[in-house]
Amino acid sequence: MFVAMNVFTAENDESAKNLESMFLKRAGLVDKQPGFLSFSFLHSCENPRRMISMSHWRSKEDFEAWTKSQAFEKGHQRAKDSGKPSPHGEMKIQNQLETFEVKSASGALA
Repeated sequence: MFVAMNVFTAENDESAKNLESMFLKRAGLVDKQPGFLSFSFLHSCENPRRMISMSHWRSKEDFEAWTKSQAFEKGHQRAKDSGKPSPHGEMKIQNQLETFEVKSASGALA
């Protein structure tokens, strides 16, 4: 199993609120991709400006195929557009993709 986590840190409360809203209204195109197992959006209890999008995959190859697909581009277009200036201001977010190979697991995804 393979896990991809995009760790986000918003520079201000408005950007954090907009990022959360964007994920809560996500297109969900990843849900139909070969090898996709699950998606979670995590919001830190200690730091309201820190969030993580986490997806579980059958394999690294399945994840990489998703990132090269038209569905990926379509699903992420809104995120690209959200960084552009708008009447509500620019969404200022730092993010870092981290990937992991699962060596041991228990529960529903194991």
